[in-house]
Amino acid sequence: MKRPWEPASDRVFHPAGRPALRGAMLALLAAFLFTWLNVVIRFSDDYLTIWHMVFGRSLFAVVFLFVLAKTTGVSLAGRQRKTLLLIGLAGTAGIFFLTTALLRIPLFQALILFYTYPAVAALISPRLTGDIASPRTWTCIGLAFAGTVLTLWSGGHGSIAPDAGHLFGLGASVCVGILMTLVRRVSDVNNPLTPIFYVSATALAASLVPMLLSGVGFAVPLPGLGWLFAIGLFAVSAHIATNRALGYIASAKVGSISMLEVFFSGVAGYFLFAESLGWSTLAGGMLIVIAGWGLVHDRG
Repeated sequence: MKRPWEPASDRVFHPAGRPALRGAMLALLAAFLFTWLNVVIRFSDDYLTIWHMVFGRSLFAVVFLFVLAKTTGVSLAGRQRKTLLLIGLAGTAGIFFLTTALLRIPLFQALILFYTYPAVAALISPRLTGDIASPRTWTCIGLAFAGTVLTLWSGGHGSIAPDAGHLFGLGASVCVGILMTLVRRVSDVNNPLTPIFYVSATALAASLVPMLLSGVGFAVPLPGLGWLFAIGLFAVSAHIATNRALGYIASAKVGSISMLEVFFSGVAGYFLFAESLGWSTLAGGMLIVIAGWGLVHDRG
């Protein structure tokens, strides 16, 4: 399934005849880059506050999008700006929630809870976009709910008593589910870059205020500057790879391949941070991945 701020449309932007293998490899690269973004966020925790992390990531994105818009003649102001502002707010909250979850709980658990957002989108889309949920959709939502319970059970060590990090992971899922549904509402009248810009600009402003007012400041140790650069680089590169992949293959296929981020993050967590995975975490993750795969391919 798609990561936040990816185009909601299934349109293929590059001319026909390009090999589908290239799109699949780009989607695989995006999943790999997002995984390393998660790893870098975890490693940078000793040198950066969450405000610095979000600020650096958002600044990279805003500068990149501004330059890209200037060279391609795209207007980032967009239409239906009230909805775009809501997209920016939902996306900003999602960034903060997911970053917090990545810092507090195992990477696999944070990502698997985050990837319940297609179920959230399926639940709220009938009200916001008029989509009708099919029996397959409700089955997938049920599987995602069961997988979430199992994952929370593992976090509570035998009872459903989740750490705050699990709640932040679910909060990120809710925010991104809302975001993706709203993006669909405005996708016909806006360039795909516009919602990404609104999210990045809003997150930049939201992270800037505490740095100016709460004494956090802009100064970071020298190693922190390196991690800050890596966060921005991996985030922007991953989004570029995702959008390029959407130029060759349909978004449902890109979404399916992007679920490998969960697997990659689980492997990275095991080898780099000694994070073990219990049976309930693995079972819950499998149910959520199956549900997500079913939802991104559901045309009902």
